[in-house]
Amino acid sequence: MCRNSVMSWTRYFAVALVIATTPLSALAADISVLLPLTGATAKASESIRDGLLASYYQALAVDKASHSLHFYDTTPYPDLKPLLDIAINEETTLVIGPLLKEHVSQLLEHTPNIPTLALNRVNNTNGGGVWQFALAPEEETLPLVTLMRQSGIQRVRTLMQADANSERLRQSFEQLWKAQGGELLPVYILKSTDTDGLTANIKQLLAEPQTAQAQAFYLASPQLSLYALPLLNFYQRIPIPVYSGSQSYDAEKSQLERQDLNGLRFCGLPWLITPQKWQDSSDVLSINKANYDRLYAFGADAWTVSQQLNNPKKHPIAGRTGLLNLINGQVQRTPVCAEVMDGKATLTQTTVGTSR
Repeated sequence: MCRNSVMSWTRYFAVALVIATTPLSALAADISVLLPLTGATAKASESIRDGLLASYYQALAVDKASHSLHFYDTTPYPDLKPLLDIAINEETTLVIGPLLKEHVSQLLEHTPNIPTLALNRVNNTNGGGVWQFALAPEEETLPLVTLMRQSGIQRVRTLMQADANSERLRQSFEQLWKAQGGELLPVYILKSTDTDGLTANIKQLLAEPQTAQAQAFYLASPQLSLYALPLLNFYQRIPIPVYSGSQSYDAEKSQLERQDLNGLRFCGLPWLITPQKWQDSSDVLSINKANYDRLYAFGADAWTVSQQLNNPKKHPIAGRTGLLNLINGQVQRTPVCAEVMDGKATLTQTTVGTSR
């Protein structure tokens, strides 16, 4: 790591600490950031905050524009309105946040008269001066379905555990799949998570008649990919492609560990799939301890997006979370798609749809 990087990183943490700990009445700021910095979502908020600050300091080094930021903890405020009264004054020019859906709903009821970037989505309507930006697994579903259809897939069988997150992904996928004219085969529930149980599940599944012609598996429980993929590859008599969400691909694991994912196709964050694009320069973004954290990338993009809100011509942003388009109060995110080859995610050449 070069000396300039160390100095930049040291400055980043020193200033971030001052911003985060200064009493409310002691710091006048033109940008207010609202995050649940304590409680159950504190870790997630810290990742978003770190990404946002890193992107802020990277931009500061380039254009020398001066902004002051003040972070407000939303956790003590079940009703957001009193905090909005504190966080927004005559000097405030921009609000970033809140994060929790219930707070975003309240924000839309008390729309500030300044540009605001909410860090979640509760609806697809235009909220006046409030823009909604989210990082949800469902947003990867449309480009994944498009990729599958462009690859000639006609029939899909969903494999999943019986849990709420998997059910949410299944519903999102199957709704879009049917809308594009695809055929759905019966869902198969993976009843076990241990190796022996999964092996029995997969063997039972593959004992049924299968056809590779225009068929694929969709794994709606991406956390099982590292265990399910090797079993599918080992026991199936004819190769059937497997698609899943980006959480199936753990960029922090070694290339050797990811060999078991070879053949997996997914859509996700450029930050994870093409990390070299973001790590060539010796700036603060390339040396953060949470290099592969999705929420860190989300926070970095949130800062970049926030600087476009006052621009009458809102150009597409090639962000760390995808291609971002600002349209009618929504930040529409289009992820990139990839296939795992030799333990590495390799971009696929496909035209994907826009997710909202």
